[in-house]
Amino acid sequence: MISKYIFTGAIILISLIIQGHSSFDILRIAGVKPDLAFIAVVYFSYSFGSFYGETTGFISGLLHDAISNSPLGLLTFPKMALGFVVGMFGRTILKGNVLTVFLMLFVASIIKGVLTLFLCYIFHEGAISTVISVIFPESFYNALLAPPLFLLYDKLFKDALSMEGSS
Repeated sequence: MISKYIFTGAIILISLIIQGHSSFDILRIAGVKPDLAFIAVVYFSYSFGSFYGETTGFISGLLHDAISNSPLGLLTFPKMALGFVVGMFGRTILKGNVLTVFLMLFVASIIKGVLTLFLCYIFHEGAISTVISVIFPESFYNALLAPPLFLLYDKLFKDALSMEGSS
């Protein structure tokens, strides 16, 4: 059971290191990096429910805010909110095939981008051109990376997932 939390923390920290460090700019396509922490949050909420998803979304969002130059909460709220919403559906409604995972991450990434853009407008830092130049490419990039990452995470959390299924 404790290994679930250790793996979760490690995945979030590694994702944020890759997200924030400039030596991983090689991952950029069309000037956009994938949001690996968000993919992890969606996985955790999809696999372990809304409470686990919103908790990991809150923690990863706060850590992401801490390493970025953004106002506190700008990246936290969208991750936490979508962690909750995706967790409400979970594996009981959305079966785990590649197309479902792709579409779920694409839609969740677009919603996250729109929520973040709305919050940027509140902080007077938003531009509507961001939707075309950042949100859609990042959403597509996140959706492409999600199926292989979900498979990897399923292997890491095999024991925890079997315990979730038996309860």
